[in-house]
Amino acid sequence: MRLKRFRLIVPVCALLALVFALSSCGDDDGGGGTTAGGATGIPDEFAAPTAAPDDAKKGGDLIVLQEGDIDYMDPGAAYYQVTYTLDFAMFRQLVSWQPDDTADPTPDLATGEPEISDDGKTITFTIQDGIRYAPPLNDRVVTSADIKYAIERTLLPGVPNGYTATYMADVEGLKEAQAAVKKDETTAPEWSGIETPDDQTIVFHLSKPSVEGVLGALSLPISSPVPEEYAKEFDAESPSTYGEHVAFTGPYMVENDSEGKLTGYSPGKEIKLVRNPSWDPDTDWRPAYVDTITVQEGFADPTSASKKILEGSSSISGDFPPSPTVVKEVAQGDKYDPSLMTATPSGGNRYVALNTTEPPFDDINVRKAVIANSDRVALRNTRGGELFGPVMNHFLPPLIPGFEEAGGLNAPEGLDFLQSPTGDPELAAEYMKKAGFESGKCEGSECSITMVGDDAAPGKDTATVFQDQLEQLGFEVNFQPVEHSLMYTKFCSVPSQQPDVCPNVGWIKDCNDPECFFDIPWYGPAINPSNNSNWARLDDPEVNKAIEDARLVTDPEERAQAYGDLDKLVTSKAGVVPWVWDNDVVVRSPDVAGVINLANAFYDLSYTSLKG
Repeated sequence: MRLKRFRLIVPVCALLALVFALSSCGDDDGGGGTTAGGATGIPDEFAAPTAAPDDAKKGGDLIVLQEGDIDYMDPGAAYYQVTYTLDFAMFRQLVSWQPDDTADPTPDLATGEPEISDDGKTITFTIQDGIRYAPPLNDRVVTSADIKYAIERTLLPGVPNGYTATYMADVEGLKEAQAAVKKDETTAPEWSGIETPDDQTIVFHLSKPSVEGVLGALSLPISSPVPEEYAKEFDAESPSTYGEHVAFTGPYMVENDSEGKLTGYSPGKEIKLVRNPSWDPDTDWRPAYVDTITVQEGFADPTSASKKILEGSSSISGDFPPSPTVVKEVAQGDKYDPSLMTATPSGGNRYVALNTTEPPFDDINVRKAVIANSDRVALRNTRGGELFGPVMNHFLPPLIPGFEEAGGLNAPEGLDFLQSPTGDPELAAEYMKKAGFESGKCEGSECSITMVGDDAAPGKDTATVFQDQLEQLGFEVNFQPVEHSLMYTKFCSVPSQQPDVCPNVGWIKDCNDPECFFDIPWYGPAINPSNNSNWARLDDPEVNKAIEDARLVTDPEERAQAYGDLDKLVTSKAGVVPWVWDNDVVVRSPDVAGVINLANAFYDLSYTSLKG
């Protein structure tokens, strides 16, 4: 479904309706978000612009304000939404996402669509000739072998990739390649199911026709080419230091020196992107309007940061949403032009993950009690209310096949613990009693739990509200707030360091197929020692088998039903507290012509321009 282009003049009646909804802050019967914008809750006036204006101008310096850092500069490890915002501008993949792509990605390095065999077991790409790397490798031309190496290196423990081995599990030779890594953890293994018969051809041989997952993975940064002769010395270290010497192929690059060392990246402070002089616009569909892009980090207060953008120039928001106060001020239109704010369905969700491998949350009745007691409308309101999305009742979000089959905006039938979005303390007490707590509240040493979440609003607000909801059930919560990227890379995404509760996690689509919502966050074999995204740590044989079966369903209607049924099954396991099908809300300065990439739901840095 392609979103409507947003209008520059907001009709008064629609604006008043939105202001009422925002100011009421979700005081409804569950905040389904159906009052405006259908299932996504987005009024047309705030829908995403997905094309640059006809008079878009070249040049200028764009500033991106962020609260935190990216997760990894290395494209083989990158797996954070805000990182992809940069990756789409710095790297080229076999196929990539143009701003308005809503179903399939567009050929990028590839000359066209892949050739897929009749049995669905062979995928062949032809890549463009003559594409060169950025300095200092500007004489080096990209070959198919570079893409093969880029994928193979993600199997190394020093390149903590979160998805290759899952989405590409049926590419022949994976197990042998993984076995080779166990013998030598510093050398990328040969993956026999990936062949490069010549410099412009790469072939993937599958044991099963799981085409959707493989193509989904190849639209992500793992297919960004990496020259082996340059990167292997960095990959021989663990963790790999390639992220400090990255070879860029997109229209922009991080400033570096003559040895390739990145000088424009100060983690936690600033990322400086400049034009890649080796980039040839004749081989690319990205217009790349601005000259430089500077990511300024450390903006912990979303209110002051948003106002700095709205009242300043040349700036856009990055990893933080505007505060409820700013959202209301923009929507009212008295202080700020409403066209400076955009809301986009992220194709994802936000939830609280419960560690199902340790007491007390290894007991499904305790988990159901926590979900039943949770006021999920209050959790959503910490981000700003209805504009930020409908209250989540299962996993697949609106606009993704299988959403309606799983229940649409409603909770799946038979799951009583999800029926009240504002919480049901009596039902929660019943589940606690089923778990052995006679009083209906948690008692004993196992009720002292740890929680690691964001140290800045709105994530910290969400964590604080959820902490109160846990304490209502008798839990003693040790809440440790940390910077957002560290919450993932040091705690919640590292099973050995994972706390009992991660209140600020969420999933955004890797592709527009429902497979991309289950293969990583719910598949037991996908649990990684680092960069893990199965935050519930659910390794359930019934769920694993259902995921494996659904991958092979090819008929569109049958596939949607299969994933709808899988969604119901996963939701019944009560591994997370679901609270919003997320809309990403961003703001821009008046002199910025912002363009949103629907695949990532953030600004597309290669299409956004400055006004003359």
